[in-house]
This record gives sequence, structure tokens and C-alpha cells, in this order.
Amino acid sequence: MKLAVMKLFVLVFLALSSGLLHSQTEKAPLNVVVTTKAGKPIPNDKITFIAAKSKLQIVGLTNEKGQFLVHLPAGEEYAIKVEVIGDEIDYNTFEVPVPPPGVKFNTRTLEIRYDMPKSVVLEDLYFASGKYTIETKSYAVLDQLAEYLIRKKKTKIRVEGHTDSDGSDASNLTLSQNRANAVKTYLEKKGVPSGLIEAKGLGEAIPREENTTSEGKAKNRRTEIHLVE
Repeated sequence: MKLAVMKLFVLVFLALSSGLLHSQTEKAPLNVVVTTKAGKPIPNDKITFIAAKSKLQIVGLTNEKGQFLVHLPAGEEYAIKVEVIGDEIDYNTFEVPVPPPGVKFNTRTLEIRYDMPKSVVLEDLYFASGKYTIETKSYAVLDQLAEYLIRKKKTKIRVEGHTDSDGSDASNLTLSQNRANAVKTYLEKKGVPSGLIEAKGLGEAIPREENTTSEGKAKNRRTEIHLVE
């Protein structure tokens, strides 16, 4: 899934203090704070740090205040991944240097600010042609979406099915509704409470592109996830 509209703002502060003995494997303690751009804490957010050399992955989950404490081994460059609706957003990297002898890291703050998009297109979701059978190559993106909704607990979504203009209006409306229902059913079977999911088929009513080319029709055949306030 592509979330081109997503923008993350990360502020990383690392500092050293002298006069303290360091262990053989020094680690930098970071208090991670995740909020909206307006400063509202985001609970139950999953943040992953991936070390460039060792490939070590360290995962943190925010509490109700949008915070967690993580300790990152020194001497590594880390990439930050933020998990959003059915996907992970890559951000740029930062380095945790090796401290000199007799020096230890102070706890400092890593702040991540972002606004969740109100809607996304599940680019990696595929159905059998003219049917509402979900293809197996789509399971990964739906499993990720299910994990996200289960973790978030209260996030409600609307699954919207859309078609191109081939066929009658009535048949396209039915097909889009059946596809939206199929996604809803899949998520429920994975453990997402049914009360968090609404399914709605819109047929060919809201195209993204003109239906005059095969490329345009392909973009119009889509499933969208909308956050419900």
C-alpha cells in the first residue's frame, strides 16, 4: 500500500554525560513520544528501530500517553518504521555513536509527529476478475490491517469497494458491495470486532481516473479504507 500523503516529523536528541562508567555494550535510552501534529498523544502505536549493521529490530508500543522507553545499542545507524493502516512508513536514519570510556548516555527524547490520513487505497489487494474472491497474494496486507485494528482497539473503519465502468450500474454496485463485504469478513475472521468495520459498495460512481483506458479502469477498480470518526 502506498501512502504518499503521509509525512512524519522526527526530532532526535542524544547527549553524553561524563564521570559515569559505561558497560561493555553501551545503550542509549530514548523516551519515544508519538503525537499528532497538533500534539495529541497517539496510543498503541507500533514503532520499529532497525539497526543497519546487525539488522537487529527493536519494537516499541506507545502507552496511553503516546510514550515508551527504548534502549538502543551504540555504534549503529537506525532506521525508523512507523506502522499505520495496513502498512509501515519508512523514515530516515539516525546514528547512536559509541561513547568514549567513562561516559554514558543520558536519557533523551525522540519525538515523532504525524497525522493519520483519513483514507487510503489498499494497493496490494486483489480479487479474481469479475468476482469477490480475495486472491491469496492479498492476505499479507489484510493481515497487517487486522493486526493494526486489533492493536488500536477503538479505531473504526469503512471499507469501500469501487469498480470501473464495464458492465451495468447494478452489477457493478453489487460486485463492489460483495468485495467490501469479503474484506470485512476476512478481517473479522482474523479477530477484528465486527462493530469496528462498515462495508459499503459504491460501484462505478466515484472514479479516480477516466474509464477510457485500461490504466484508468485499473485505478478505478480499488478498495479504500476510510477512518470513521
